[in-house]
Amino acid sequence: MIKKIAPLQYAIFLYELTLKAVGNLPAGRQVKKKVNDFFEVLVKNNDSGKISEIIREFEAYEKKQRGVEDVEIISARPAGLALKRQVSGLLKDGGKSEIKETVDPDMIGGLTMIIGDTMIDGSLRRKLRELKKVLS
Repeated sequence: MIKKIAPLQYAIFLYELTLKAVGNLPAGRQVKKKVNDFFEVLVKNNDSGKISEIIREFEAYEKKQRGVEDVEIISARPAGLALKRQVSGLLKDGGKSEIKETVDPDMIGGLTMIIGDTMIDGSLRRKLRELKKVLS
């Protein structure tokens, strides 16, 4: 019985393969061969349908290895450069972060930040919902 391999496991395996291949010259040919071998394993295990999820997991794992934190700012209007710098400065004592901005006109005001697995909801919509609960 073949044990199923999770997309994250594939992603870590691919990361390790490419990392080791880059350490050797000529890197371009090494990486290409390793990636081709990796795809052969996917096909052999009937897991080629997982490639999109594996790529997502690979990108997330690679960022984690570099110490980069994903941050999403959701607001009613585009956030200014000053806010993005302020948020970036607050994270990990000025550590590396990639900030993605999403504009949600239904938000009314305030903002919501998603940092890794943590959500900080400072939206006016949430505050109005809480006020409605208290008044009901």
